[in-house]
Amino acid sequence: MDEIMLVLTIIGTIATVISTFLAIKAKNEAKSILKEVKNITNKNATNSGKIEVKNDGMNSGVISGINTGEVNGHAK
Repeated sequence: MDEIMLVLTIIGTIATVISTFLAIKAKNEAKSILKEVKNITNKNATNSGKIEVKNDGMNSGVISGINTGEVNGHAK
C-alpha cells in the first residue's frame, strides 16, 4: 500500500511541475503580447498561436484610416 501511495505522489508531483511550467510559459507569452499592444509606436501585435477575437457589444463611432481585411458585423 505504501508503494502505491508513493507512486501516486510521484505522479501528482510530476503533473504539478508540468502544469506550473506551462502556466509560467503562458503568463510570459501573455505579458509579451500585452507589452506589444501597449507599445504606442508599434501597433502590430504578433502571435504564432491561434487567436479568436469576439465582440458581442453594440459599437458606434467613426472608422478612419486604411482598413484591410474583412469587416463583419451587424451594421445599422
